[in-house]
Amino acid sequence: MFTSQDVTVIIPAYNSAATIAACLRALQMQTTPPGEIIVADSSKDETPDIIRDNFPQVRLTRFNNQTFPGPARNRAAGMARGDILAFIDADCLAAPDWVERIVAAHNAGHEIAGGSLEVGNAEKPIAWAGHMLEFREFLPIGPPRPVIHIPTCNLSYRKRLFQEFGGFPNAYYPQEDLLFNYLLNQRGHQVWFDPAIHIYHFYRDTWGEFLPHQHRIGRVTRCSLARLDLPGRDIARRPWLAWLSAPLLGTVKFLRSSTAFLRKYPAQAARMPHVLLIIAVGAAWWGRGFASGARTGLSGIRGWDAPLEDVLQALEQRHEN
Repeated sequence: MFTSQDVTVIIPAYNSAATIAACLRALQMQTTPPGEIIVADSSKDETPDIIRDNFPQVRLTRFNNQTFPGPARNRAAGMARGDILAFIDADCLAAPDWVERIVAAHNAGHEIAGGSLEVGNAEKPIAWAGHMLEFREFLPIGPPRPVIHIPTCNLSYRKRLFQEFGGFPNAYYPQEDLLFNYLLNQRGHQVWFDPAIHIYHFYRDTWGEFLPHQHRIGRVTRCSLARLDLPGRDIARRPWLAWLSAPLLGTVKFLRSSTAFLRKYPAQAARMPHVLLIIAVGAAWWGRGFASGARTGLSGIRGWDAPLEDVLQALEQRHEN
């Protein structure tokens, strides 16, 4: 049986001075504190100083240059002492029983377990829109269930399994975790979603961050769907059809996201009806990104230089070795 002392919490950080202290305090206040916390940091701001000055018990590993979350998490996982690797992001707050529930999931036999996301900066309309567009499938509703994927800001792995498959691919941000979980699913390892494993996520809350991020997600979604056996692949694999379908897909994304917002958060929708308009704009930019991916493929996307087939093959070879 695992205990909380078997848990290593891993946090990738980049210029996270505004949020890292709150993230670490929430982990310190757990009903059952983790055995260790590791921050893999490539910040240029005061993030490492905040950690050293206020959280001396936290293990800090530093990168000289900005590093994608996948490689940052992999390095920390290689340092981990715990048998359970629990991943959270620097802009997230764990619910008080987060570690306790992760341990319970692993003691129930789940090798991969994660949970739900709520909006941390709930006073920000753009944050609500971004959250619903990106995370509506991971709201704290419904029974525990197997899924294909859970975002790595609230996901845990048995360390043995994580190391067996070599960790996240070093490229393909922000979908390196999707690729890794896809491969695990293909090899018979179930991803378990428990809504009670709960975090609060502080989403991008300015137009300058929100719109480019939605565009990038749309573009990389088309490119990854074109290569993975996931819903939407038949459209994504035909560039002309993907390009023509992009406006319709953006509309569907708007309808699903806005419907989820109205059903799950009716009081918030009544206070902030303009969130629906922001969702519409974000979905349109996502659609533009999807069309861009159909037209230009992976060209010019930093971190998407290697052919996806090569990345998946490399993960397979890590496992076989």
